[in-house]
Amino acid sequence: MTDWHSLSEQLKALGVQMGKDKRLQKRGTKGHPIEKVVEGKFWDVIYGQVFCHEEFYSNSHIHGSKPLFPSKPIATLCRWANANALSRSDLKDFIFLDTETSGLAGGTGTYAFEVGLGRFTEDGFHLAQFFMRHPGEEPALLAGLSEFMDGMKAVVTYNGKSFDIPLLNTRYTLMGMTSPFTEIDHFDLLPLARRLWRIRLESRTLGNVENQILGVQRGNEEVPGYLIPEMYFEYLKTQDARPLGGIFYHNAIDILSLAGLFSHMAYLLHDPYSDSIQYGEDVVALARFFESMDEISQAEALYQKALEQDLREDLYWDTLERYSFLLKRKSDLESAIALWEIAAENHALYAFEELAKYYEHREKDLSAAHHWTQKALDVLNSQHLPAYEYHRWQESFNHRMNRLERKRAQNDDL
Repeated sequence: MTDWHSLSEQLKALGVQMGKDKRLQKRGTKGHPIEKVVEGKFWDVIYGQVFCHEEFYSNSHIHGSKPLFPSKPIATLCRWANANALSRSDLKDFIFLDTETSGLAGGTGTYAFEVGLGRFTEDGFHLAQFFMRHPGEEPALLAGLSEFMDGMKAVVTYNGKSFDIPLLNTRYTLMGMTSPFTEIDHFDLLPLARRLWRIRLESRTLGNVENQILGVQRGNEEVPGYLIPEMYFEYLKTQDARPLGGIFYHNAIDILSLAGLFSHMAYLLHDPYSDSIQYGEDVVALARFFESMDEISQAEALYQKALEQDLREDLYWDTLERYSFLLKRKSDLESAIALWEIAAENHALYAFEELAKYYEHREKDLSAAHHWTQKALDVLNSQHLPAYEYHRWQESFNHRMNRLERKRAQNDDL
């Protein structure tokens, strides 16, 4: 059965008044309109007008404790993002984007009522925030975005590949418009933030990363993101825009943080050996990053540097293991063996296995291979491992031991 009361309330939230004698009032003309709360102007676009708030920052602007404008080449960032070989001279053709939406789940029923965009210019950083006073202004908002983005080569977001850009593409399609995001490179900084700071930071939300990495402290104007959809729907009912100032502030800081993070990430990836990198966890993360990018010499040097840091014990042994397999991969077995012997002293089962494999297959030294296999079994039986892990190692080492004993018996018969 249709819940007419619920339907009526939803229609009212969108500005629809029920009853054949009632007329839709002109929006934005009563209460406290947005232009009286947030400084801005109305852009004339093909579909009407859209409200836009703009801010300008100099090239020397510091966001938190980090510069807004990248001071280092962005080549490694481009390779990571599978983007075209763009350079710092192309930064004027980058868009930094974040949306404020009517819901957090996405889908065709969710729309972006405010979109913040930032771009570098010759004079600094230009921030523009487009806002729709009611859902009927959505085509005008989308047209404003397209106009601001004209000529752009890349977009930078935070979780934009999963949320912001698919949402906007859907809205453009529903409005019968062409999306400006289909032919440009996309730098989604969330996956990179996870790679760089997963070890050190428990949370990699934009708010936590900007605070811990950029040193940004948001002011009292800040509005928690989870409250924003509810605040917008309340505005649609009351046409009182006074509470929305905090949403504009929230969105503006998000855009500035995107630019600051992009700049800082470019710096880290261009100069990963910098003495300004204070945390051993970050050095480990950079080593893993460059290994994943197949930049082996960079990864090797960073693993070496990381092992000289004051790492917590579990991270130290994990890093030593990763480094040993990197050395094996580049056929530096002598150095890898030295690390496996250190790890074996710490009763690392993988190290016993690698040493046994090396002596059996490379050196053809069955006695040495037997020695390391037997030590592995002794250690295995003294440890308290999960059952599945214990049985996996037991099967592997028993199989190796049986093969070695057969080989040794065959040699004795010769």
